[in-house]
Amino acid sequence: MRDRTEARQGREVLTARGYRSVAILVVVILATCSAAAVDNTTGLSRVPIEWRAVWSVPTVAENGNKFLKAPGHAVSGRAVAVATRQGIVRIHDPRTGALQRTIPTDAAQPAPITGVWIAGDTLVVARGIPDGAEQALYGHDLDTGAALWRRTITTALSQPRVDDTGSYRGPRIMVTERGIVVFERMDEPLDIQALDARTGKTTAQATYPRSCRLTGAATARSVRLLSYCQGNELRLASMDPRTLRQGWTRLLPSSASPKDGGPPIRLTANAEGYVQARAGEDDFFFGPDGRLLSTGSQAVKITDPDRWNPPLYAGFSTVANDRGGISTWPLPAYLISVDPGTGRLGGLPIDLPARLVSLAGASRDMAFVFSDVPGDGRLTAYRLIYGTVHPKTAWPDACGLLTGRDLAAFADGYRAAPATDGAAKCDWIPLADDGAVVSLSVEWVSSSEASARKLYSAEVAAIKEGGDIDPTTETPGFLSYTAATTNGFYGATIINVGPVIVRLTSSSRQAVRLISPLLRDRLLARYEPDAPAPAPARDRGWSFPTDAAVRTDLVVTGGVVYATSGDGTVSALDAATGAVRWRFRTGGSMMNDHVVAHGSVYAASSTGRLVALDTATGRLRWSRKIFVFADLVVAAGRLYVWTRRPAWFSKAKLVALDAASGKKLWTFQLPGDVLNPDAVPAGDVVLTGGDHGMMYALDPATGTEKWRYRAGAERARIQLVRAGATVYATSSYGDVSALDAVSGEVRWRSRITGTLSLYFRPVVAGETVYVGDSAGVTYALNATAGTLLWNFRAEGDKPAYQWDAVVADGLMYTAGPDRTLYALDAATGKARWRLPLDGGRDTGPVAAGGTIYLSDVAGTLYALDAATGTVRSRFRTGGAVETDPVVSDGFVYVGSSNGNIYARPTTSP
Repeated sequence: MRDRTEARQGREVLTARGYRSVAILVVVILATCSAAAVDNTTGLSRVPIEWRAVWSVPTVAENGNKFLKAPGHAVSGRAVAVATRQGIVRIHDPRTGALQRTIPTDAAQPAPITGVWIAGDTLVVARGIPDGAEQALYGHDLDTGAALWRRTITTALSQPRVDDTGSYRGPRIMVTERGIVVFERMDEPLDIQALDARTGKTTAQATYPRSCRLTGAATARSVRLLSYCQGNELRLASMDPRTLRQGWTRLLPSSASPKDGGPPIRLTANAEGYVQARAGEDDFFFGPDGRLLSTGSQAVKITDPDRWNPPLYAGFSTVANDRGGISTWPLPAYLISVDPGTGRLGGLPIDLPARLVSLAGASRDMAFVFSDVPGDGRLTAYRLIYGTVHPKTAWPDACGLLTGRDLAAFADGYRAAPATDGAAKCDWIPLADDGAVVSLSVEWVSSSEASARKLYSAEVAAIKEGGDIDPTTETPGFLSYTAATTNGFYGATIINVGPVIVRLTSSSRQAVRLISPLLRDRLLARYEPDAPAPAPARDRGWSFPTDAAVRTDLVVTGGVVYATSGDGTVSALDAATGAVRWRFRTGGSMMNDHVVAHGSVYAASSTGRLVALDTATGRLRWSRKIFVFADLVVAAGRLYVWTRRPAWFSKAKLVALDAASGKKLWTFQLPGDVLNPDAVPAGDVVLTGGDHGMMYALDPATGTEKWRYRAGAERARIQLVRAGATVYATSSYGDVSALDAVSGEVRWRSRITGTLSLYFRPVVAGETVYVGDSAGVTYALNATAGTLLWNFRAEGDKPAYQWDAVVADGLMYTAGPDRTLYALDAATGKARWRLPLDGGRDTGPVAAGGTIYLSDVAGTLYALDAATGTVRSRFRTGGAVETDPVVSDGFVYVGSSNGNIYARPTTSP
């Protein structure tokens, strides 16, 4: 099975399934392809000009076996074999795609297909438990489908080894026309077995005894082995698949050999025997006879070879920059060939993104490409088309697609800086050092609009499958999205107009939102001057793009939305329009809820900075250095924060600060563990619990302990909620207590048996206390006496399930681990209605105005009729909803992982 992560990056190539090199590709060069004939009319040489899709069949990435590194499809000049989920192998004609026959599953021992290969006139099929060591190998006659043989092989699981020394990391099964090679042991000693393709009988056995790291790849008639051995020796060898005897060996240049344990090694081969060997960042290209054709640095030079060779792999093209490096570009996949005379590389593009394809096999004029487009996995046959003139479309100047005036929509003072590596890219750089760079890249100019649309659609499908998008701006040919990388969070828009695909990126998502429509208009004016610019559907409401994920609950008060984002920015937005009132950068990131009180916004960043900002202007009132690791609480002029250092330490301190000045008033050190702290101001006391079964009541003025109470066992987590004069405490081991909030007098104590997972804060409504456990059971207790009234169980398997509930108008709403929202009769616990949710509940539920608001894991915000559960509206946010909905003045507000803050109109009953 193809490894899905590597498939996304386009790293698997040919039948060898090796690791493709993005460091040695070149832009398409017509000269790479040979002169195949001379046109009788023009007298010009006919040369390869394009790969044209001629047929395709659906297939799935799950076919094949990740453990075996085995493909789910096989290609030869005689047939194309494709495995299905039903365990059937379909045999197609390689030229036309016509279905010739099917190979059914083994009725006596049905099992999933874990690999498919073609060895001359034999079809080899592996069946077994996915990722299982024992596999059943079957041989079938390729022409008739008749069963030839069956045998069981065992490929032992590998054990972790330091630096992988003495281990094999290539395909477990390699099939050639001359035989089958099986690596039975993956760790030293490396046991190898050779099988006859027509009979399945063992023809040879061998052991690879040296302390080497080894990988392999199959050609049509031999097996290639790349080894890195002790002594920094990097060697390529050819092995006879029938006798397991080595034919030739080649020592790779010592100047490029791995040092100090060695980098990862990869090997790619095509059927004709051309090989790409990779060690770390070094690439070597060999011919079928083991002759070194070129190294990576030599291969990228443009030459005029006089021969055509079938593609070796599919991948990005590259351009060499003036600093001696290279960069991968542009969007489409290129089928890359190595010239047998010079070792130089060249290729022609296909209409699919490079990160979604791998080359399954190739012949002189046919190439078979597996594309892992989400929702449309296919094996496509491309035919090499010859012509006298290569179709050319003028590429626009990237820096000419925008002007300084366009950038002024975001900020003044931008200048254009063209790429220096030959790519069609342009960076717009602000004159101020602290501004955001805006980058524009012409990803592709296709020979046809249809080809460009196919390429764009495949890229958009992959973006939607793997990341967050902005659906509020999406139109045909226009998609904005966000990405979180090791280098930070950035926004982007990919645009397709006519034959052109461009991409705009920036660390400022506001810049992307403002400038992207201007860029689209520029393209429309050039390529489709009579076409109107499509506009997204408009309705009452707004969205605002921050520059990082919004994971802390919004505060809406006084007509203003106060929000913090993951880049450490505090934003104040007009609640009706989304217009920016002010923004303040704290540095670091924001992970804990902020609070608004006394005319100030209090927020803490991961850098250890706690700030108080004026709610009207955003002006800094005070700042202090303190590492906060829990939500902030303000009461009676005091700001309560939890701190600990280092961050992983289990002990914590509760610190009280003067809310007006930030001055420290007192500190209380809990004696036990505090992993999930909570401070509950309750009149004359401040209540808090820990993870050691105790709760404490502190004097709010001095921090001195007034009383303590053991609410649970020694290692129990305590959760608190106050309702009027009573505080209710739950322990994770099932204890529920009610105490006088000021004196600590115990009013009642109950125990819920059969649970050890009451990790969530209780909910109090009227005369009932509701608690829930991590198994999805909700319990209702009488608030006065503590007696159990009812319980409701919603069994399911949702990972990291979090219980929560809200009570309104006689109904209690909660979502279970079965990914379903329930409306329960608050008095009896009987279900009134239920609603399945895509992936389960994410945030909410919140009740307001006869409506229930919540989000699901798929990022959809729901408004439901509170009485019936009827869906009044649903809104796709494009990311995960990270905050509980806040309902105020006709809007419901949420924050998303895509960086957007949304205001959606409420739905009236």
